[in-house]
Amino acid sequence: MKLHSVFWYLLLLLMPVQLGKHFWPAFSFVQGLRIDYLSPTVYLTDLIIIGILINWLVEKVKSQKSKVKITSKNSKVLILFLCLLVFLLINCLFAQNQGAAFYLLIKIIEFVFLGIYIIQNHYQASRFSLPVSISVIYSSLFAVIQFLKQKSLGGIMYWLGERTFDAGTPGIAKAIINGQLVLRPYATFPHPNALAGFLLVGFILSFPYWWKRNRSFSFLYIILVVSAIFLSFSRSVWLAGILILVWIIGKKVFLSASLIIGLIFIFAFSQLSGSEAIFQRVDLNIAAIKMFQQSPILGVGLNNFIVRLPEFWNDSGQVLWYQAVHNIFLLVLAETGFVGLVLFLWLLFQTLKRIPASHFSLLASLSVILFLGLFDHYWLTLQSTQLLFTIVLGLSWSKPRLTRYN
Repeated sequence: MKLHSVFWYLLLLLMPVQLGKHFWPAFSFVQGLRIDYLSPTVYLTDLIIIGILINWLVEKVKSQKSKVKITSKNSKVLILFLCLLVFLLINCLFAQNQGAAFYLLIKIIEFVFLGIYIIQNHYQASRFSLPVSISVIYSSLFAVIQFLKQKSLGGIMYWLGERTFDAGTPGIAKAIINGQLVLRPYATFPHPNALAGFLLVGFILSFPYWWKRNRSFSFLYIILVVSAIFLSFSRSVWLAGILILVWIIGKKVFLSASLIIGLIFIFAFSQLSGSEAIFQRVDLNIAAIKMFQQSPILGVGLNNFIVRLPEFWNDSGQVLWYQAVHNIFLLVLAETGFVGLVLFLWLLFQTLKRIPASHFSLLASLSVILFLGLFDHYWLTLQSTQLLFTIVLGLSWSKPRLTRYN
C-alpha cells in the first residue's frame, strides 16, 4: 500500500480527534477575549493532510503520470481557481483583521488540495467506508457514555480533544427534560450539534457498505448511532435524519410527512431550548445582513464575522454572543459578499450535478450538510466537520464508477 494511502486511512479514522496546538496572537482576541475560532491551530489531522499531499506529490513527480496535459477543460478550471484565489486575496487585504482572514485562507487552500487529492485518486467505497464507520462508532460510544456519566471521561480522551466538563460546568450545553437540565454529550467535538451532524453524515456515507456485507452488524450500527444522535439533543439533526428516512421510504409521502415532522420539530425545539438561544440566533442573522449591507461586494473579510460582530450586534438586551452566524450561507454572504456567495452556490450546484442518481449516499450526505447549514455554522468553522465536508465534495467530483458500493 502506498504511503499516502496509509495516511488517507489514518485521516478518516482520526477525523473526530481535536488534538492540536493553539496559538494566541493579537488578532485572535476580540474586546480582550480569546476567540477559539480566530486562534491559528495546528491539528494532528493537519499534519496528516500534509503527509498525504507531500507523499502523493513526490509519487507523481517520480512517475510518468506527472506529465500533465493542459486541455481546454483543465485550463478553464485553472483559470477559475486562480480567479477565486485572487478574489479571496483581495478580500483578505480589505479585512479589518487581516491575520484572522489570511489564517482562514490558508485553511481553505489546504482543504482545496485535499479535495484535489481525493478526486485524483478515485477512492472506492471500501477505501473510505470502513475507517469512517470506525470513527462514527467510537464517537457514538464516547457520546453515550458521557451522557450516562453526565461528565467527561478524562484519561486518554483528553489527548483526543475531549473537553473537561460535567453537568455543572458554566456554559456547557444542556437540554431540558421535564424541567430538569441534563448534559448533552460532546464526545471529542467542540459542541454536541457538531457531534450529531458528523455522526449523521458519516453514518449515511458508510452504512450502504455494511448493509451489503453484514446485516446483523448493520442493525447494531443503526442502534448505536441513532442512540448517540438522540442523546445529543440536536433538533436540526433529528429533523434531517427523519427527512432522509422519509425520502428513502418514498417520495409520495415526503411532502405530507415533512409538514408533520416540521410541526413536531418546532414543538420539540420550543420544549428543549430556552428562548434566549433563539433570540441570540436571530440577532446573529440580523448582524450578518447588516454586514452584507455595509460591504455587499467583498464582505467584511474571511473569518471576520466575530471580529466585526460588536459593531453590528442588535441592542435588544441580549448578551453579546461571540459566535459565527448559525447559517453557512449568511456567513459566506457576510464575510465574502455577493461575489463570494455566488461562487459558493455555483460550486454546490456543480457538485450536485456531478453526483449520479445511483449514488444515494453521496447525494443524501451533501443534502444533509446543506440542510444543517441552515441552522449552524460548524461545517465551515470546525476542523472535523470541515474535513468531512471536504471529503463529501471530493468524492462527489470523483468518477462515479469508482465511488459506487461494489
